[in-house]
Parts: sequence; structure tokens; C-alpha cells
Amino acid sequence: MKYVFWQGIISIHQKSFLEAVAAYAPGNEVLLVVENDITPYRKNMGWEVPQMQGVTIIVAPGHARITELVRTHKDAIHVIGGIRVGAMLSAAFDACIRQKCRVGVMTEPYNHEGWKGMLRTMKYRYLGVRYFRHIQFVLAIGRLGEEQYTRLGFPQERLFPWAYFITVPQATKKVARDNAVRIIYAGRIEAPKGISRFVQQIMDTAGNKPFVLDIYGTGSEEAALKQNIAAAGFADRINIHPFLKYDELLAQYGRYDWVVLPSAGKDGWGVIVSEGLLNGLKAVCSNICGVSRVITNGHNGMVFDWQDEANLNKTIATMLDNKGFATQDAIAAWAQKGISAEAGARYFNDIIDNVYNDKTSPGLPWEQTSL
Repeated sequence: MKYVFWQGIISIHQKSFLEAVAAYAPGNEVLLVVENDITPYRKNMGWEVPQMQGVTIIVAPGHARITELVRTHKDAIHVIGGIRVGAMLSAAFDACIRQKCRVGVMTEPYNHEGWKGMLRTMKYRYLGVRYFRHIQFVLAIGRLGEEQYTRLGFPQERLFPWAYFITVPQATKKVARDNAVRIIYAGRIEAPKGISRFVQQIMDTAGNKPFVLDIYGTGSEEAALKQNIAAAGFADRINIHPFLKYDELLAQYGRYDWVVLPSAGKDGWGVIVSEGLLNGLKAVCSNICGVSRVITNGHNGMVFDWQDEANLNKTIATMLDNKGFATQDAIAAWAQKGISAEAGARYFNDIIDNVYNDKTSPGLPWEQTSL
């Protein structure tokens, strides 16, 4: 089978999934077409342009080249990263429709908050009326993505919950010399990420419980957060480090018990949580995060609601107690079967079989294996 994936950049978060699709069955061909190889934002986070095995990559094609790629791959299945999002993806989408190609959409939820969100909803309702009939399936990232496309009227039988399916090397486990609970966050230090608010809640509720929280990142709230940590007397337990290169960050997971992602604003998935789970860490995230759908409270982590302060404080206290959850090995084994790149490739193949070959609709891979 031939697949053409149209995306914004050559993403580290898509690398292992695309490689797994290419390797899934003999004869599979995967072409990745991107608008840019990488963005300055991702470079600042320590990303480098990944190399992909078994995937042909084309960067920044012009309009004529896009038209030619669609024409010469008319028999392929085209998976586009949104409906008319950006110049290149819009041109590819239009060309696929003209050529009557088989088309799917892989999309994160849009931000529907505020008056701008109302305008976006109106825009997507219009796009739905005009284009849904040309789309055979939607891979909706996160619970919010699924809910949005349901409200927009996309047929339920062709709407599939989706994740960022990744495979990462197992970090070497490093046993701590003390009994402190060790927690990692990596990402921007800014209001939508919620990390400053989360740190404040930890400082308000932790008391003398032994823990270490390492924050890898920078952002507009960094200076104020450092001041607050020092003023509250937590500088020995909460540390802020610069962004690490991606491979260096992955090597750190062996030092920790928990990964946190306390997003307070739109967050399509939250790959740091997937990385932690694949290394056997437990996870705490807000219900805003798309990745919250794979968290089973009390087993591989906890999900909290920013609107419920009592629940958040209980979540933090339970995290710092660090008792009663699945073992590291059990979480890592479940994650490998449910959210790895290989699991994603199997799920994707089953979706294609369902949509185009009338096979049974697949179950969610992260629900197929219990912890």
C-alpha cells in the first residue's frame, strides 16, 4: 500500500510511527511531504531534523510540484494534517479532491475558547459542509478532537480517536540514594502550560514531604517562577534547567517516578507523557491534555481538573505519597502495546481495512491491554 502523509514539519513525534507504517507490511511505501523541515520554536526546544528509515521525504514543494505529486500518487491513500490548514496543506487537499484521491485527515483539536474560538467553530462548520463528503476518515487527536468533529457532524463510523504514537529508547534506570519522589516536566514555562500554577499548588500542599521536581524549559514566566520558588523556600526541591536536546531528554527518564503535564490551555496531546509512560513512569496531567484519555486513575497516573482545587490538591498529595499504582515494568509493558509506534501502525492498518475493505472497526489500542 502507498501512503502520502502531508504535514507541517519533519516531526520527531511522527518519526517512529511513520517508520512503523513503512515496515508494517511488505510493499508498504510511505512518502512524507512537509512545508518546512523544522521551525525555530522546535529548534529552541532542542529538536533536530530527524532521519527516517524507509520513508521518502520531500520538503517545501511549490504548487506545481504538489499537483504533480498528487497526480503521480493518485492511487495512494493521502493523510493530510488538517482541512485547508496552511498554504501547502491546503494546496495538497485541493489537489487530492480534484484527482478524487482517497483522503484521510489527521488533526489536533482547534482552540474553541473565546470569541476567536467561536469564529474558528464557524469556519470549521463551513469546511465541514463543503469538504466532509470528500474525506473518508478522520484521525482525531485527543478526546477534544473527537468531540469537535462529532459536533461538526463528521460521520461517527469514520471518526477514529488518535494519539501521537511514538517509540523511544528505554532510559537506564537510576536508583535514587534517598526516598524522595522524583518528578519531571519538560516544556515551555508559560501560562498555557500551567506549570507555574502547578508548582505553586505543590508548594502550598507539600509540607515536608520529600520530593524533587526538575523542570526543563524556558519561557515568559521563568524569572517569576524562580523568584517564587526561592521565596517559598523550595529551591532545594524544585529546579529549573535549560531545554535539553531531545535525545538527552529521553535519557533522563530513568531518574524519575512521575511525569507531569499540567496544561491550562489548549494541548492537543502531550508527548512528554507518552515518553514517560513508555519508560514506566506514572503521569499526572490536566483533563485539557489529549493524552489524558490514556491515563487510568490509580493505575498509571491521575488526571485532574483545574476547576476543582480540592481534586488537584488530592492529586498532588497522592503523587507525593507515590503508593498503590502499577509497577514501572507493568506501565512500560502496557504502553508498548497501547501507545507505541508499532501499536499505532497496527491500529492505522486496521482503520484502513475498516474504511476501505469493510473489516471490523478496531478497538482503541490503549484499551486492549489492562494494567
